[in-house]
Amino acid sequence: MAATLITPDQCADSIMTVVPAVTRFLRASIRSHGKPHLSLSQLRVLYFLQRRSQSSLSAVADYLDVTRPTMSAMVDRLVQRGLVHRSPDPSERRRIILSLTPEGTATMERVYRATQQTVADRLEALSAAQLNQISAGLALLSTLFEEPHVSALGQAHGDTE
Repeated sequence: MAATLITPDQCADSIMTVVPAVTRFLRASIRSHGKPHLSLSQLRVLYFLQRRSQSSLSAVADYLDVTRPTMSAMVDRLVQRGLVHRSPDPSERRRIILSLTPEGTATMERVYRATQQTVADRLEALSAAQLNQISAGLALLSTLFEEPHVSALGQAHGDTE
């Protein structure tokens, strides 16, 4: 039996249909595991800082595509909750350096592990061949679309992340 040929346009349509569905699933799972009272945006900040510790407020704002004042208010709440540590950059007076506290790291790891398990539970019904197909397809997509410093919970922003 001959393999069905698919055009780049058809493949692009499939990607544009499936990726948002997967993203909605991940966001709902992340949100449910991020309780008590962490918004998806706050979890994205924690995830970013887990991957890029010692980042500037501007870098995190760029990553979430929000203004600096909006990010500053969000970081204030995370600092008050003991999840993020904020300190001045010793080499640049106006720059703020952000990093996760041990509690922030533990929270992010808990949410990530729980979400990963939720995804694994969904994949459980698939055969080894199907899992290999998904893995190979994701590897191809990663090669085509992934920029430096891409995170699973957010968007790519290259060097500004």
